[in-house]
Amino acid sequence: MHQEEVKLRMFVEGSRAAFEDIVLAYREPAIRFACQYVHDPYIAEDLVQECFAYLYVYPWKYNFRASFKTYLFTLIRNKSVDYLRKKERRRECTDQEEEVWRETGETAPGPEQSVLDKENRQYWEYVLSSLSSEYRTALYMVDVEGMSPKEAAAVQGKTAAGFRVTLFRARKKLKAFVEKEGLYERLEWD
Repeated sequence: MHQEEVKLRMFVEGSRAAFEDIVLAYREPAIRFACQYVHDPYIAEDLVQECFAYLYVYPWKYNFRASFKTYLFTLIRNKSVDYLRKKERRRECTDQEEEVWRETGETAPGPEQSVLDKENRQYWEYVLSSLSSEYRTALYMVDVEGMSPKEAAAVQGKTAAGFRVTLFRARKKLKAFVEKEGLYERLEWD
């Protein structure tokens, strides 16, 4: 058994220490994923905390049929969609999201790196804003979070084949937009 699976089994059996390890391992990616929906890092953090609270109260509901990341991201997607339905509005992520995303304990980047990071993030937000929410989310899950298409399909409630089509179309549309805008040289295509 892998170390992660051991921790997950301990968590399901009620280990508080294992739960804390899981929260530490998945907190940041979970917040970034929720931010793809709600566009506000503070609201995203609140939604993720609600999902972790749900997991803490109902650990036995995770049944190991899907990867834990798939299970967690599905909870987050559902919670985010519910939030958006209730509020019927979306917010753009602010520059303060950098604080939320960088709580890894690493030393703060220098001013040059901060400017480059901000510029890069703004560039990607601009490029991704040309895509539908479905396409943005598909690209984020696979290309940023490193989920397999099968895992990402489960999060979006699609078949693996249907998700691969969505991902293909998202990448094609993204590439066309970048070429049209003359931004192609800033991207590294495989």
